[in-house]
Amino acid sequence: MSRMLLMLAGSCVFAVAVQAQNMNFLRNSVMSNFQPDDTDMMRKNVNEVLESSDPNASKEWSNPRTGASGSAQAVGQFTASDGAPCKRLRLVNRAQQAHSQSTHVMCKYEGRGWILNPDAKPAT
Repeated sequence: MSRMLLMLAGSCVFAVAVQAQNMNFLRNSVMSNFQPDDTDMMRKNVNEVLESSDPNASKEWSNPRTGASGSAQAVGQFTASDGAPCKRLRLVNRAQQAHSQSTHVMCKYEGRGWILNPDAKPAT
């Protein structure tokens, strides 16, 4: 799974990418409350929704050990002007009474996997 997918799944960015970019705002995000197994569950959940052939795929995850939970839902798909298949992905994450919801455009590129691409536009 690409780093960009990890960024998406973390309400735009995981801690791994924070080291490479100036994203200090994530210190107060829901993801900052996640344990490593929460992050793993969320990533697996996101990947299953993105890889699903169902254009309306939706999947929830929950970690009984930490109480963290969330969901991923495909809310549209299109072929981008560069030919890449894209999905709009709605993410919901909860941890320690914090809650976040966001929607992102993810496009799949050969050899790179699913990449966050907020500029992707449907082909005309």
